Amino acid sequence: MTVGDNTGERQSTNRKNARFFAQAGLYVFPSDGKVPLIPRYNRADTSISKEEREAAIEEYVEKHGAEPVHVGATKDDATLVKLWRKFPNAVPSISCGPSKLVVLDADQKDSGPEKLRALFDEHGGPPVGVAINPTKSGGIHVVFRDPDSRFSNRAGALKKSYGTDVRGVGGQFVGPGSIREDGATYGTQADKQAFVRAFVGGQLPTLPDYVVELIGSQPEGEASSLSDSDPVVKGFIEELGAGQREDHVSLFDSTVGRFPLDFIRECRPDFEFFYDHPGDDRSANRLKAATFLVGAYPELTVNDYAVFCGEWAGAGEPDDRQLAREFARAKRNPAHVSRPSDGSAFGPVEEEVDETGHKRLSHIRASDLVASYKPIRWLVKRLIPLNSVGALYGLPNVGKSFVVFDLASHARRGREWFGRKIAGGDVLYCYAEGAEGMSGRAKAWADNNDTSGGDVALMNNVPNLFKDPKAADKLIAEARKCEADSGQPVRLVIVDTLAAATTGADGSSDKDMGLVCERLRKVATALDCAVLVVHHSGKDVTKGMRGSSAILGAVDYTLLAEGSKVGSTLSVEKMRDASKTQSIRFKLVEVVIGKDDDGEDVTSCIVRPVVIGDSVDMATDDSEDEARLTPPDEPSDKLAATLRVFRERAESIAAETGDKVEEIGLTSIDILKALNVDRRRSGLPELKERTAVPRLLARLVKAGEIVKSGDNRGTEYRLA
Repeated sequence: MTVGDNTGERQSTNRKNARFFAQAGLYVFPSDGKVPLIPRYNRADTSISKEEREAAIEEYVEKHGAEPVHVGATKDDATLVKLWRKFPNAVPSISCGPSKLVVLDADQKDSGPEKLRALFDEHGGPPVGVAINPTKSGGIHVVFRDPDSRFSNRAGALKKSYGTDVRGVGGQFVGPGSIREDGATYGTQADKQAFVRAFVGGQLPTLPDYVVELIGSQPEGEASSLSDSDPVVKGFIEELGAGQREDHVSLFDSTVGRFPLDFIRECRPDFEFFYDHPGDDRSANRLKAATFLVGAYPELTVNDYAVFCGEWAGAGEPDDRQLAREFARAKRNPAHVSRPSDGSAFGPVEEEVDETGHKRLSHIRASDLVASYKPIRWLVKRLIPLNSVGALYGLPNVGKSFVVFDLASHARRGREWFGRKIAGGDVLYCYAEGAEGMSGRAKAWADNNDTSGGDVALMNNVPNLFKDPKAADKLIAEARKCEADSGQPVRLVIVDTLAAATTGADGSSDKDMGLVCERLRKVATALDCAVLVVHHSGKDVTKGMRGSSAILGAVDYTLLAEGSKVGSTLSVEKMRDASKTQSIRFKLVEVVIGKDDDGEDVTSCIVRPVVIGDSVDMATDDSEDEARLTPPDEPSDKLAATLRVFRERAESIAAETGDKVEEIGLTSIDILKALNVDRRRSGLPELKERTAVPRLLARLVKAGEIVKSGDNRGTEYRLA
């Protein structure tokens, strides 16, 4: 890298931005700032059928002579990593339709920003909560929600009178904070943070009526790309004309229906409110309902949708063409409705009787499961799955709460935990003990791990999960506030302890505990996160958790904490659909956190790995040989550790000085010292060779993770 060349910094910024946007729930794809670099960028990759994907690949090959890296905009992190390896100079663009956004693109050359601001001023100023992001040429992107996909790229009078285009279904815009290859920028990282916070927190408003009047929204909620002549729409119209329809009860009843609406209500509280309080726009109501229906039940037919609309007060009186267009659009962009992972989808089904009196069988083919198979997504690799409910239990004084706080702080930072990869994000820790005990635990962790304290969100007024029917909704709402504040999705919700959060419940009652677990699962499903409750075992730990077996049956995993003379063990007792032979071994180390009024030490505890001989006993599989307990120390491991230590050191200094993390400069000597402290803690030998760290830092510079400045006598490195 030559002096003044910011290629590595630019590439790293764009790559990180792309993953940040996707983590927030936006659909992302690479572009050069104007031209998309993949086909079907205006569609969510999860909504593209096999036939459509094959057609897109064929078209791309014919035009470019090679297959595309990916088809469709995506939220998948691994896919984004692959895309940016292929297109390292790309900027992250956001697909408006799948992301449910509409953007007013005010162009500087037409005096768009001034004219648009004047329009807003006429109506009392910009709408509250709207995101206004600078573009590369002095224009602005004004971002609104479009939950019903009402708007396309048609601008109407807004273009002629106000120099402003519209980007809706079929459109895209470059994410704020991005940098083009020619150096042009789309605002700052602060613009990026503000936009994502508004999006995640649900603060973005919909387009105000006076703008809608200028644009002219699509009639009946249909996009111009889906007309009656569209082959998919034509097929649905024919199906509606010829198909025989079942009655509403057999389709949607909560007890005997094949597509119970209560399931969608449970997974998506916003559907419950919308269904009971539909808006005045009947077409928009129908389209929104259709996205929920096909998101929950992909096998639902257009005739089933027609039956739903025939009974729902919010649907009005649509004709077949309207139903066909709405159903086609919903199939393109279904709502995310996660099925609970409690096995209920494959549980007993009430047998129906047909007109001949024979039992009507319900079955599924194994090939269907194979086609839809997706591997388990982990919060902590092979220990805690995402979209799950689990329990950590054990006798008092084995360190349950300390190890859980340690887990929470690592998850908030996205750091490996006992050698296990973590899906980083925000963490909501609900605790029942006094704030003094929690503050001491937080200070102990901060003093000995990270001076910024891990930044876990703490909540001590936990709703009663047994008595309060809205307890799950309250936890979900609090988690949404956390997401709005941090700009990160909540990946972990901790309830410490289960007994304190279920006052009044009979711990031995299957009915009481079943209700509690049902509410916890609602939280896990709505947030797509892991829910972990801290619980106690009985006096005899070999007999499992205290209270009802309903807890064990309803949760996806259980972790048992046990103490011994040499430390404590956290082992997997139950793991649905994965190996149970997992464990970690840890010890509690007492540390001084301050002085009391008498000048005596005030102490708390931190969690540390158990050291066996010269090696640290990290996370292990019980089936593995003892020789594998030694932490890996290959060149790739050294490189990953160097980047982690670099980031931790820079964050620690930034927290003390108030400077930005990316402004903190570190020398190779600084990193050598910090890296050897980390290696000693992990039971690894120190790096003696003075040239080892410069070589590692050079590799990180080449990878775009850090940047180098200064000359050989005064070289410093900073985070990219």
